[in-house]
Amino acid sequence: GDISAQLNDQKELEKICLQIKDDRKPSVIIWIGTCTTEIVKMDLEGIAPKLEKQIGIPIIVARANGLDYAFTQGEDTALAAMAHRCPEYRYCETNPNNRSEFTRIEIHATSSKKVHHRNELTRSDLVLFGSLSSSVASQLNSELRHQSIFVSGWLPSQRYEELPGLGEGVYVCGVNPFLSRTATTLMRRRKCKLIGAPFPIGPDG
Repeated sequence: GDISAQLNDQKELEKICLQIKDDRKPSVIIWIGTCTTEIVKMDLEGIAPKLEKQIGIPIIVARANGLDYAFTQGEDTALAAMAHRCPEYRYCETNPNNRSEFTRIEIHATSSKKVHHRNELTRSDLVLFGSLSSSVASQLNSELRHQSIFVSGWLPSQRYEELPGLGEGVYVCGVNPFLSRTATTLMRRRKCKLIGAPFPIGPDG
């Protein structure tokens, strides 16, 4: 009985995901489970890897126990789950666009103090997390660049393949309030350093 039910669940989810793939052409699909596995009798974490291979699109499972939680903290839940799928940070993966900025800083640096500052910028990649429209994100990138703050990546990124590398040496800062679960995941699981910022930036904004 359990085996046949699991097969039916998988076929139904596959049908829905294929329809989403044809209609929307997403780079990633996120399942938000509003009930525990024991209640719905459906192992989303077990089904997701199998369907991922079949349809050729990454599937992320986010757990939000209760409909109220899913509606009010859905972004935080999805981003926290997505943070686990980000690649491991490596120093050589610094954004090429940022490298040119660092090079210009080095050329114009005339004192050892400025050279040291340039090295600190290169070593410390900054990732901003929080859902913003592409136009707002571009404006924020531009504004921060004017202040010599270079953003190496966004969570979420515009496409799944462009998710930023996370790990020790990466600084993270939230652009929306109420992202405490994502911030905790980034600090404890991915070993990033959280920058606390006042309104309107930061998980406590």
